[in-house]
Amino acid sequence: MYTIKNSINEIFKDEVVKAHFEYMMPMEFIELVPEDLRDATLEEVKEKVMLPWGVPYFSEGVAAIANQIHELIDSDAYTFMQLWSKETPEGFFPVTDGEKMHLGLLKFNDSFKAGRKMALVVPGGAYSNVAISNEGLDTARALEKAGYAVVVMNYRCAPNHYPVPQLDLSLAIKRMRKFASEYDLQDDLMVVGYSAGGHLVASQAAYYDEIEKTLEEELARDHSELLSDLKGFSAKPDKVVLCYPVISFVSEQHEDSFTNLTGGDESLRDKMSIELHVTKDYPKTFVWACDDDDLVPPSNASRMYESLQKAGVVSCHKSYPTGGHGCATGVGTSAANWMEDMISFMENN
Repeated sequence: MYTIKNSINEIFKDEVVKAHFEYMMPMEFIELVPEDLRDATLEEVKEKVMLPWGVPYFSEGVAAIANQIHELIDSDAYTFMQLWSKETPEGFFPVTDGEKMHLGLLKFNDSFKAGRKMALVVPGGAYSNVAISNEGLDTARALEKAGYAVVVMNYRCAPNHYPVPQLDLSLAIKRMRKFASEYDLQDDLMVVGYSAGGHLVASQAAYYDEIEKTLEEELARDHSELLSDLKGFSAKPDKVVLCYPVISFVSEQHEDSFTNLTGGDESLRDKMSIELHVTKDYPKTFVWACDDDDLVPPSNASRMYESLQKAGVVSCHKSYPTGGHGCATGVGTSAANWMEDMISFMENN
């Protein structure tokens, strides 16, 4: 088991970790550590290296990710399933290289108990990567504990552009509904999205019908076995949870997310500003952010809530004083109870 007493070079001598680390965290974060410190312990690195946003290097996170990779591979508690294929080859492990056949659903096997509701977790990453570790795995474990059957997805990011990530999510939603029929789960799907993943979820909820038609055209052309298998399953979420989401590209926007999603196509700026396109058909929504988020303005969340209310959508907005951006389950911040707040809202309204 790796700890902060290990060095980066020691950890990356492990071929399993080396091969799969980028699924969990972009390698740019390792490259932030100077070469002359990569033989030092992660404990020393934390003392000497600051992250660009002004906090000490997340040494504990690097060690935890190395351990998580072995757990995902070695434990029967998890199954990777290829997203764009009906059958998954033995030993499949998702890759974040932008190829659709390398995308995977991570199924938490022990959570799939008859009668449970379903949750699909969509991590963020500014449409440039997918933050699987904290926003994916930590969230999934918390939802499993709360009684949900849980799957975490990764999706194609830049240089792939709209609607490619939405097609991946649309397919994942259909596959979740297929799981409901296979495992005797409730056909009641909550989709949880963080940051740019929140934008992905929000846009899918707004444009599910349009995106589903494009998806089915692609399935008919290239994946006929999947089209047959998933025919009749809706791509619309039943409920959505938007966690410190990117929402707007016209006001107080996160411009990197816009560029990565659209390639800078200005004709999509209005369409991809989801607060402008909420209708009464929009799913039940819980949206939250932290007041001290200095990456994605928390006004994105509040403006989305205002649009939901105007459209008559059952919705709830929570604002937490501290937590910044990327706090995921909120442990150690004022957002630590956001999931309890969300579940209470979803079950009692």
